[in-house]
Amino acid sequence: MAIAALQAARAKITADTALIAYFNARYGKPAKHILGYKRPINANDFPQICYTPALSTRANSVGGRNEERVSIVVGIHEPGVTDDAFDGVIQLAIIEDLIFNCLESGELGGNAIYLGEPKVINDLTARHPFHELEISCLLAAR
Repeated sequence: MAIAALQAARAKITADTALIAYFNARYGKPAKHILGYKRPINANDFPQICYTPALSTRANSVGGRNEERVSIVVGIHEPGVTDDAFDGVIQLAIIEDLIFNCLESGELGGNAIYLGEPKVINDLTARHPFHELEISCLLAAR
């Protein structure tokens, strides 16, 4: 596993001013950023963003790059329902856009890049009032 690209993605997302402002305005505190996955068990565990490796591809030739499919799992506590819509679904959509705005420049720092191929999986409010969103994407270390 090439952990450097995952750590670079976490560092970039952790420092993103738009995400910092969103979490502070909405939840009154910054998100916790965890390398690995921790299933939240109570409202105090939120908001959190977990970064986990999923699948690695190792380069076989000189000059090649190692690619890593990673999961970025966002967890929030949103007990409300507004106009027949779970607030958690709405807030996760906002967070998803903020994360993609942060990553899509491609450069993560530390010789790591975002390669895209994103897939987004929503928990469909299965654990309301706890809501999670998983972003699966490709990263690489050069």
